[in-house]
Amino acid sequence: MKREAGFTMVEMLIAMAVMLIIVATALGTLTQAIYATEGIGLMADTEENLRAGMNYISRDLIQAGEGIPQEGITIPNNGTTSALNRPGPVISPAVGTFDTALRALPPVIAGYRLGPTTSTSGNASDIVTILYADTTLVDKNNHWLNEYPIAGSGGTSGCATGNASPDPQGTITTSTSNTVVTFDKSCIIINNGNTGINPGDLIMLQNNNTIGSDANFTSSDADTSNNTGSVALLTVSAISTSANSITFSSGDAFNLNNSGLTRGTIAQIQLTAGPPPTYPTTTATRVWMITYYIDNSNTQRPMLMRQVNLNTAQPVGEVIENFQIFYDILNAGATPPSVTTGVESPTDTQLPSIRDAYVVLFARSEFPYSQSGTYFRNNLSSVVSMRGVDFYNEFTN
Repeated sequence: MKREAGFTMVEMLIAMAVMLIIVATALGTLTQAIYATEGIGLMADTEENLRAGMNYISRDLIQAGEGIPQEGITIPNNGTTSALNRPGPVISPAVGTFDTALRALPPVIAGYRLGPTTSTSGNASDIVTILYADTTLVDKNNHWLNEYPIAGSGGTSGCATGNASPDPQGTITTSTSNTVVTFDKSCIIINNGNTGINPGDLIMLQNNNTIGSDANFTSSDADTSNNTGSVALLTVSAISTSANSITFSSGDAFNLNNSGLTRGTIAQIQLTAGPPPTYPTTTATRVWMITYYIDNSNTQRPMLMRQVNLNTAQPVGEVIENFQIFYDILNAGATPPSVTTGVESPTDTQLPSIRDAYVVLFARSEFPYSQSGTYFRNNLSSVVSMRGVDFYNEFTN
């Protein structure tokens, strides 16, 4: 009898078992590769969020203090206390105002544990407010805002090319509730597209008037604790492109304009009280006030926020669970100079002496790891030296 070709049942079972082993091994390897790819992606996203947030903070901290007085910018006060509204997170209790003992805003204002507590931070997060002058506000004629005074004191009228002795013909007029600064269009054009001046911007008016016209402002106030009477910080209420002017009106969000307080107001930069008031040679500079904090309104997705002045804050880092910042403080008057490192909560007297900042951000992955159902977590730290304030005299007599 002729034998038919083929496989026996045993051979088929063995072949199927071998095939199942091969497929199972391949699927296991593929699954592990998928999990590994997922994990790498989640960790990469976490690191990207950390780097994005750190880049923003570092950029602003590096510029802290640029173009503003070393002791800070005078704010309205009554000689002992102030009441300036502070940007920050909307939490309960709200941050509210800067420390009322401050009479001048230094380049860096610490906010130790003034931010919210997230589900994993354990303690309240920090906030920080940074001030520096905007040196990029250049008009179409390549003139920047504070290149010339608002009004000159002699020379040839205007700022035309080739004018060897520019004499701007701008004006500053102050009434009971408004101050209007009108710029000479040949010297600066304020309407400059997306970078132009807008309502809500902060403008620092500065001159060499050391005492001013306020009867309560005496020579004893012209020291480093109060700053001098040569600076007034105001909030832009309106602009007029046709008149090339800025208006500062009462009732601004910061409580800077016409506060009714006796120190740190526009009265201290006036030459005479008038009426109408007159001003010595005065320049205008736009100042950025930038605040960083954690927004935990969505507890499942806390965000690192960047708020410019009191405008709507923008997220710069997603799923950032905690934000901490430490400071190096120059010990004023110490001989030889010395620095106290790692200060978490600087006092008001230490704030003007901040020289470096150590920033720590803590983040988690945007989605849980499918294999374990848990989140990946990572942190990033950086030390930032503020080039506008990071200096001190190491030489002694």
